[in-house]
Amino acid sequence: MITFRPATPKDIPLLQRMARAIWPRAYLSIITREQLELMVSKMYDPATIRNEMQNGVVWKVVEEKGLPIGYLSYSIVGPAECKLHKIYVLQEHHGQGIGRKCLAEAARYAREKNSKTLFLMVNRANEKALHAYRAFGFREAESLDWEFAPGFILHDYRMELEL
Repeated sequence: MITFRPATPKDIPLLQRMARAIWPRAYLSIITREQLELMVSKMYDPATIRNEMQNGVVWKVVEEKGLPIGYLSYSIVGPAECKLHKIYVLQEHHGQGIGRKCLAEAARYAREKNSKTLFLMVNRANEKALHAYRAFGFREAESLDWEFAPGFILHDYRMELEL
């Protein structure tokens, strides 16, 4: 059985370990190792996560039979919008419908908060993720190229799910 429990600052080392296990497998075919390291170090810095937790970003640990197998984070970012910031499941648990359950959890939260749209950003080359999001009902709303850090340009789609 898959459960979602609120993450706390005590979970930050766990979130970092899972990110370090998940990100290379998910992204090294589409971004450089240097970019991956920069993104993980910035996005999973303890101060960054702690700040997010204190300022409205909901972090959840995904568990199966009490064991952590992934995580997600989301927040309300406007009067009718919820942003799915992160959704990651350990590779050995792919293909079991867990990602779909994570998306449903984020959509449930967004509806509960009266959001009309759930959106996320995804690398345009991440075919596996694009397929999963489209299958759940997301559509590409916009194509964006933006600078994550000096010299690192992200090529993303903003994908939206009408709730």
